[in-house]
Amino acid sequence: MAEDFRERIDYQTPALALAVWAMHFSLLWGASSIFPGQPAARWIALVLTIVAAGALFYLWRREKVRSVFSVPGLGIAIAAVSVGYGAMPALVG
Repeated sequence: MAEDFRERIDYQTPALALAVWAMHFSLLWGASSIFPGQPAARWIALVLTIVAAGALFYLWRREKVRSVFSVPGLGIAIAAVSVGYGAMPALVG
């Protein structure tokens, strides 16, 4: 029988991390379009940002990423910065 083949570089984790960012962005955009300038949009943005940060932290812990200087670590780091940057206008003003 053939041995178990595994890819040395994990591409699924950065793809999932960027999917978390894309979902966060689209839901924030939808909330700000439905409730423009209302406090409800800010509360939704806050909750969605906490959920997205939790999902990224879960990915980090699940894959046991030790450093940002790896493909999974870099993907999660880019998604985390993007989530934070995307939430700033909704939360600040």
